[in-house]
Amino acid sequence: ADQKNVNLLSPNETAHPRLIEYGWVAGDATTQLPNKDTRWAVVGNETLSTENPVLLKWDNGQGIIFEREIAIDDHYLITMTQRVVNNSGKNITLYPYGLISQKGLPQGLENRWLMHEGPMGFVGDEMVELKYKKFYKEPQHSYQANAGWTGIGDKYWLTALIPPQGQSVKYRFNYQGIPPQKGQEDTGRYQVDFTGSALSLASGQSGEVRSHILTGAKKVLLLKEYNKTLGIKNLDLAVDFGMFWFLTVPFFYMLHFLGQLVGNMGVAIILLTIIIRTLASPLTYTSYKSFAKMKKVTPQVNELRSKHGADKQKLQQELIQLYQREGVNPMAGCFPILLQIPIFFAFYKILFVTLEVRHAPFFGWIQDLSAPDPTSVFNLFGLIPWSPPAFLMIGVWPILMLIGMNIQRKLNPPPQDPLQRDMALYFPFIMTFLMAQFASGLVIYWTISAYFGIIQQATIMRKMGVPIHLFGESEEEKELEDSVTHGGPVVHPLAKMAEDQIEDAVFEEDGGDEPPKPPVSKPKPKKKKKK
Repeated sequence: ADQKNVNLLSPNETAHPRLIEYGWVAGDATTQLPNKDTRWAVVGNETLSTENPVLLKWDNGQGIIFEREIAIDDHYLITMTQRVVNNSGKNITLYPYGLISQKGLPQGLENRWLMHEGPMGFVGDEMVELKYKKFYKEPQHSYQANAGWTGIGDKYWLTALIPPQGQSVKYRFNYQGIPPQKGQEDTGRYQVDFTGSALSLASGQSGEVRSHILTGAKKVLLLKEYNKTLGIKNLDLAVDFGMFWFLTVPFFYMLHFLGQLVGNMGVAIILLTIIIRTLASPLTYTSYKSFAKMKKVTPQVNELRSKHGADKQKLQQELIQLYQREGVNPMAGCFPILLQIPIFFAFYKILFVTLEVRHAPFFGWIQDLSAPDPTSVFNLFGLIPWSPPAFLMIGVWPILMLIGMNIQRKLNPPPQDPLQRDMALYFPFIMTFLMAQFASGLVIYWTISAYFGIIQQATIMRKMGVPIHLFGESEEEKELEDSVTHGGPVVHPLAKMAEDQIEDAVFEEDGGDEPPKPPVSKPKPKKKKKK
């Protein structure tokens, strides 16, 4: 893959300036302090590297010497050590500060609800995440804590300040400027900063304050390592794992482990999909068993429809009795779908916000698992020299997913009304067009999950003696299809059974199958007329 530089810091004269400033605030206004115009002298080594720090020195002319030692590691963590030597002949009190200043919105801002971009920090015991638009109404946010960090986060990158821990520090998030109107460019200035505890020095004394700056990648394991080495809390929360974090976090660690083990993140996604589907087998088994029973009773359903087709209420009662007699559970079929929703979002989060999957190749044409499948069936996968528009980029993996979802549709019980039938028929195609625009790693997960479900469902159907018709329909299903199409008003026996089950669950504590009825007042006796 082509190498591309990422600029996290740039001076004021650039199109998207973001800069870091360190310094001191004095208790005495007469004390000369270093500022942006200060000319520092370099002492010794002049080139900053991971092996050699740089030492800067400045004499304020009042007997106070300021020093800054800057060191950097392989992952762009900067250690800033500020020293002060007081030979002024009087006591001084200084307060260290650090700030990140950004003009306008950063280049490449995606502004999606799936992740947080903008000012953030972990202050005390609270995670602070402030959207850029929030500052238009509340431009000032202030916190006081003995531990924490603050910064500005992008999708994959973080610029953060880590002040000294274990002492009272003031954290601020500010916006200066006029909020832009719709369509206008944001030219305001966003700033996050900290002000540390006082450093008091008598004449002849010296002191120092050490803090850190991180301007690098939001790699989860790296940030957790910094938690330990720097003695800070939850720097790894700069990676937004979302509301399903209880799934996303373990999935991430499992995926990372498997990726390191096999050396390919695409293979790791396949292995993790199989592991998740295997662990979920006890839940899906009940659902697939219920589906198989529903297909098995198709001939009896046809017989009841022929017998009671004109009496819809009677037909519904008979179908409910049939399903109850055969042990068909209408609620069981919901489990696979409900189970996949949080898993789907957890997988999507991993592929969308973690740098570990970014630009990770699979095999063949998939060179970035965080990007959509680059092939398209509409140009015969590259054989025709034409680039289709984005919505027609239906690649190989989305086509494989479409085939798998259609096979699943064939294995599922026949729909009970025309609307259900049409939804089941078109849903795989709708999902294919939608998913083709998502990360290819997510499509691979969904595809492997579909085929794994097919194997599970087909195995259960064979054990129960239910015939499998992947190509075409059985005679019973054709009859039911015709009955559904021309059967007049819709009959929903499964919906009625589900409604009864919900009522039983809700009102179970009342000790009866029926919901409690309101008290009925007794009629008042009529007064006799006087003669």
